[in-house]
Amino acid sequence: NATLDQYNTSPQLQYKRRINSIPDHNDEHDKNNSITVLGTYGSNVDLAIINNGSTVATSTIRNSHNQKEEEYHDDENEPIKQYSSEQRLIIPNSEEPSCIICGKYGEYINDDTDNDICSRECKAIDTDMNASSYVSLQKQQQDHHVLTVHQSSSIAQNVHAKLTNYQESSSVTNMPEDQIKLMLQAHEINVKGKNIPRPIVSFDQCHQVFGQQLLDNLDRQGWSMATSVQRQAVPVMLAGRDVTVISPARSGKTGAFVLPILAHCQSLSVMYRHKRRSGPYAIILSPTRTLCVQIEATIKRLAKGIQNIRTALLVGGEPWHDQLHRLRKGVQIVIGTPGRVSDMSIHHPHMLRIWRTRILILDEADILFASAMKKQVRAILNKLPDKLVRQYGYFSTGISPDQAKILHRMTNPIEIRVGEPNEKEEKRAVQQLGSVANVKQTLLWVENPSKTKRLLSILDDPKYFSAPVLVFTESNLTVLKLTQTIQKKKKYNHWRIVAMDSEKSLKERTAILEGMNSNPPKWDVVISTDVLARGIDLPSVNLVINYDMANTIPDYIHRINRAMISESANQGVTVKRKRGWAITFINKDHKNLFGQLYQGLSNKSPVDVTPLPSEIKQDCL
Repeated sequence: NATLDQYNTSPQLQYKRRINSIPDHNDEHDKNNSITVLGTYGSNVDLAIINNGSTVATSTIRNSHNQKEEEYHDDENEPIKQYSSEQRLIIPNSEEPSCIICGKYGEYINDDTDNDICSRECKAIDTDMNASSYVSLQKQQQDHHVLTVHQSSSIAQNVHAKLTNYQESSSVTNMPEDQIKLMLQAHEINVKGKNIPRPIVSFDQCHQVFGQQLLDNLDRQGWSMATSVQRQAVPVMLAGRDVTVISPARSGKTGAFVLPILAHCQSLSVMYRHKRRSGPYAIILSPTRTLCVQIEATIKRLAKGIQNIRTALLVGGEPWHDQLHRLRKGVQIVIGTPGRVSDMSIHHPHMLRIWRTRILILDEADILFASAMKKQVRAILNKLPDKLVRQYGYFSTGISPDQAKILHRMTNPIEIRVGEPNEKEEKRAVQQLGSVANVKQTLLWVENPSKTKRLLSILDDPKYFSAPVLVFTESNLTVLKLTQTIQKKKKYNHWRIVAMDSEKSLKERTAILEGMNSNPPKWDVVISTDVLARGIDLPSVNLVINYDMANTIPDYIHRINRAMISESANQGVTVKRKRGWAITFINKDHKNLFGQLYQGLSNKSPVDVTPLPSEIKQDCL
């Protein structure tokens, strides 16, 4: 009943449609009919006949003359490029237009949006992303059949959200409002925003978008019931919405963004016909190499058996050529530290192809913005074209003052907070701090410009010095600068100093740890980030110095515990070694921790804690 003219051959790639007649309907019915072009796939054109806003029929037509027939410009004897892969890259340092979708040479202009595009493939995506209304499609690759389904008002206006088309299951939709309210209260979930998707209880309620393979992988991992943060964050991210998530450590934040990413990657992979080099679809930034490794391991376990889901780990301390080889083969998800990802985007932009990213996740975002890495994060954000509708996720245990740097890019963001203002966590931290034994704690009020001088005076005093001394700092940059500063001073050039940070390779880390634990120790002073703060046995360490105070009391406790770990005798009998010592530099930058420090340490014996600085007492009394 309906036919469609071939697209005209002008450089603007303007669609022309013509409706002939629909003899089986009366005139009044005809007035309300319209044909909508849903998309193109090679020589196929998908159509939907709309009546009064409802889809009454869908169809796919082919070029009746020749499926391989080429289309030409009116003024140029050159075929219009169908796919992004057929277009060339832009000439470096030139003023050539770039495609708004993929960043290649913007040879054409999209009449629907006036954006530069490189091919029909990118035109369809660009038009779709900027459409005021959208009929969601799920295309079966084998027979090109088109299905139309209802789109929820909570779905974002980015391509992957429309393709995934998250629909709340009947069990979620039918959940009474008072029951939802009680569940949110029980899990201490506070959520703000507009058109917020309803929370889920278990992952099988997302079967439509997860697929059976992902659900099977979740079962193997023992992930059946969603954690508190996952109950609200997973449906929000499945809807493609920008989100800020503030939740305690070990609450399931990684799963809250990994699961939606896997669902969206499956949708995008189908759209790009499972091409390896069509990504990356998502980039996850995390502050340390260890966290990046853990995130990639989680993704690999959950993506097992799912077609065309590959990852690249971009972290320092590993050879560039291995990471470049991974990118060259094609990946859908990039996990990395800001430093290496930023360097890769500068030196190998057409390997990383950051402009293709649809989803950007900042994990432990407060740490990313509170350290020297915030410049690298900004550099990465600046390489993402503003015109492309992306999805942003800010996941953290706290709020950073620089949070606005990412929030201004968000569209109608939803804020999710799990837990009251950390009252339970604060009480638990105070109890843990008060129970610390076998380590003497000294807090010294030291302003930032005086830290290095005070550190050197302690290290130069035989009363304190006992090799190896472990010095904790907040970032890799501080580790490097402090190490270089000490090494340049002739008075201390006899000290054996080594830097330990997340950029070290596994081989380098092993060598440093072996040197610390040898008898006698190979190193006099080890300057490190928090990579040595957790779960590592350092029996030779007697003195820990917090050059930079930890961000939280639990992190502080982990650090000072390095000076009180038991050691094993040769006969296998465990004995406690002599008392350790932890010295911490503190100032007004750590005012948010004064209350917990005072509550946890003020009542302890002078043998365990030296008198607290007067500045802390005055603030708390």
